[in-house]
Amino acid sequence: MAKQKRLLISLMLIVAVIMAGCSSNNNNGAGNATETSQATSKAEPTVKATGGSDEAFTIRLGGWFIDDRTFMQEFKANVEKKYKEKYPNATIQWDILLGATYFDRLKAELASNTAPDVFFHQNTVNQYAEVDYLVDLSDQPWVSQLSPGTRPATTVNGKIFGGTLGLSGAGVWYNKQIFNDLGLAAPATYAEFLALCEQIKAADKTPIVLGFKDTWTVGLFMSNFFSSVLNGIDPTFNKQLYDGEKSLEGEEIQALLNKVQNLTEKGYFNKTALSIDWPQSSDEFTSGNAAMIVQGAWLPGAAEENFTKKGHSRFDIGYFEFPDDNGFYSINLSPSETLSLNAKSKLQQQGKDLIAIIMNEDILGPYSVGNGSLPPLEGMNVTYSNTAMNEFLAAVNKGKTMYGFEAFISSSAETSLMETMTKIVSGAKYSPADLKDAQTKHEKDKATRVLPPE
Repeated sequence: MAKQKRLLISLMLIVAVIMAGCSSNNNNGAGNATETSQATSKAEPTVKATGGSDEAFTIRLGGWFIDDRTFMQEFKANVEKKYKEKYPNATIQWDILLGATYFDRLKAELASNTAPDVFFHQNTVNQYAEVDYLVDLSDQPWVSQLSPGTRPATTVNGKIFGGTLGLSGAGVWYNKQIFNDLGLAAPATYAEFLALCEQIKAADKTPIVLGFKDTWTVGLFMSNFFSSVLNGIDPTFNKQLYDGEKSLEGEEIQALLNKVQNLTEKGYFNKTALSIDWPQSSDEFTSGNAAMIVQGAWLPGAAEENFTKKGHSRFDIGYFEFPDDNGFYSINLSPSETLSLNAKSKLQQQGKDLIAIIMNEDILGPYSVGNGSLPPLEGMNVTYSNTAMNEFLAAVNKGKTMYGFEAFISSSAETSLMETMTKIVSGAKYSPADLKDAQTKHEKDKATRVLPPE
């Protein structure tokens, strides 16, 4: 896919003001499937407020990624403080369920009219808007500031149905101490990547740690592993997938899956890849057992938490993106989540005000630093302090920023490919016939995919 011009313009405005790299962390994917104490076990309708800023009411806010990390707790506290300034007697009930189970629960609650008043969701803005689950927020004041890169998470048929907390990138993060001890450097080509994996394995370290128990990590790995190769073949390859000029059954996808099978057979992944989750894979990385991890830009912050709270020996972290055979790489930048207002909520104005507070620089700034994400609002100035983010931002500036191939295929097709990826990592042999299901689902459901901006 070609570099998205407007996305890059917005990105460069942000990067131009960045002085150091990023601190704190965390993923916008899913953690362990554990419900927090703030979430109710049975959803109950919110009591309707009749108006007036002094009235007491409880407003529910749902999400799957707001965990106990320091910056996440600060995010919650900042939101609550600002909301209290407008509604002194209001209470925000955080309906948090960490993990992919959240999405199933949300679908059930939306269908039964028991969903939170305001909620985060992912890759479903088109689906939910089409069945009138979401409120059109196009008239909200923060909408005019949205970066064009947020469109896939916020826009349906020209209308804005949500905000987003930022643009996320990902790639390969590596332990510089292990690399230095073995005389290794970040690879410039895929052949160099294979060579360093072999050297790391020979040193009795896990080359790459995976946490595929959290299924979102499968998609993240697949997106990053595929993108440089596909974009290196043709910058318009991903659009050709959508248009039917290329196929998920084609030789290009088959070649990539063969590479994953090769990595598995050579023992470059941890044997526990399917039984540990994202936090456990992070532990394996920061404890020094694994040399590399494929994660989002929240990884440096997550590592800092581990160094501080778990006593893992601190080391410098480096960054690179998977290169293709010729040394080309591309970095995927995309919005991670959508923040929407439930059309069935009895707290319409209060819900709009809550979203407006969250979509404010005072809230988004600290969150962006902690999460290692790029702000969603044009012109926002954010200063990072983590040195690992310097390498990430340098790679962004030097390379090509594109949308991942998954932004051009249906969600059902992506899920099918993730299942095939999991099958390979389990040690089972994959067959080209496995890709037929993905292509069939893509052809059937691709109209549900909202394409990124040109």
